[in-house]
Amino acid sequence: MKDSLVKNGAMLGAFAIVTTALIAVTFFGTKDTIEEQKKRKLLSVLNEVVPNNLHTNALYADCTVTDSKSLGPGQHAIYRARLDNSPSALVVQATAPDGYSGNIDMVIGVNTQLEVLGVRVVEHKETPGLGDKVELAISDWITSFAGKDFSSDNLAPWQVKKDGGEFDQFTGATITPRAVVSAVKNALLYVETNQQALFDAANACDTADVQAVKSQAADHQTSEEQI
Repeated sequence: MKDSLVKNGAMLGAFAIVTTALIAVTFFGTKDTIEEQKKRKLLSVLNEVVPNNLHTNALYADCTVTDSKSLGPGQHAIYRARLDNSPSALVVQATAPDGYSGNIDMVIGVNTQLEVLGVRVVEHKETPGLGDKVELAISDWITSFAGKDFSSDNLAPWQVKKDGGEFDQFTGATITPRAVVSAVKNALLYVETNQQALFDAANACDTADVQAVKSQAADHQTSEEQI
């Protein structure tokens, strides 16, 4: 009986070790691919929130980085659009930490007159069919930010309608849009206060790394067109 228990315990232990090892191998084997896909998605989104006619520089290669709590937890890049070397717009990475299912990562495009050019959610874990309506592929709700003028003198509109603001909430899911609107508002407040300093800061982009990802994305697109 004792030998049987020892044998079964050893088998379970070995199974657990093998399973853990396989999970670890899968994680580390796909980690670089996941990061590369995130970068490709970011490059695509940059062009969505700042139109080409607003910059003559390589937007993806001109940025500064901040850990300001105004933009949510962690570090965030801020990409700078310049038109013939003059500041024209910013693309701000921000995180809403209070989504229904956790962090909601987004980018906000805003010109130097504090007009919102566009907002896109790039990563979230919100409930399918409810909170996932922050995705452009699911709903056009996120486009409601485009064209809005921002001023810290009038923050009342920067809430969902349920709280007295201008932005629609989702049926059965107010937490997610409320979190996104709040994060966008906080990012715009940060830009309003720090705009000149953000344009003047030293470039923190890893140009070579971003260019490599951009080239790989272009090669992938070319391959798809040939098929």
